Amino acid sequence: MSQADPELQALSQMMMEIESRLEVLHGELQNLQMIKEDVEMAMVSMESISTESTIQVPLGSETYVRASVVNDDEFIVGIGGNYSQGQNKEQAKILLTERSQTITSRIENISKAIEELKAQGVKLGQQAQEQFSNLQ
Repeated sequence: MSQADPELQALSQMMMEIESRLEVLHGELQNLQMIKEDVEMAMVSMESISTESTIQVPLGSETYVRASVVNDDEFIVGIGGNYSQGQNKEQAKILLTERSQTITSRIENISKAIEELKAQGVKLGQQAQEQFSNLQ
């Protein structure tokens, strides 16, 4: 057995770990993108709602009830930890804008981490190829 065999196995293990971490980060990225779309949809919907308009209010399990909007300047916004707070339209827009900016920042950080891991993977792949060539 050559001394390169354990090194090749170690490189292979590190490449598998990088692939695993990349899968997790891609999953997080997808989740954040869906959340960001949801926030943006809420912001657009807030602007289109007017007093006396009829909307569908979700009850859960894809079940809705039709309701008339009584006041188009009162919104209930989730503030974290399963808590919600009543806010006027301007306050809600500010909160949702900040939330969108935070999500965008997290998306950028995860995208950067993905690129760094991909670069590490390429380097490890090259090292593994060199080790493999040395075995022959």
